[in-house]
Amino acid sequence: MTLPELEPCWWWFESGGPRVGLTFLCPHCKTVRLGVAFHHAGHEAIEDQYIKAHDGSNRFIWTEDGNDFATVTLSPSIDASHSGHWHGSVIAGRIV
Repeated sequence: MTLPELEPCWWWFESGGPRVGLTFLCPHCKTVRLGVAFHHAGHEAIEDQYIKAHDGSNRFIWTEDGNDFATVTLSPSIDASHSGHWHGSVIAGRIV
């Protein structure tokens, strides 16, 4: 399965700001949307400060590498198993 098959969407905190996350359908149930906040490789310090200033939470921030949904890699894995959903990885746009 690939990320583009799960109706992914980028999200921003403000128009013109950096892309700070994505949401997509859970690969397990395909009804609930999962979401992650991320920074881009090489921009961690600046983007982490931006995300925390706008979001106000101390949740984990993933590293994002890639230009589009077909090539994106997120690390570490995404674990939504505590709520009965998927635990896995997005590597080069593939759900593993």
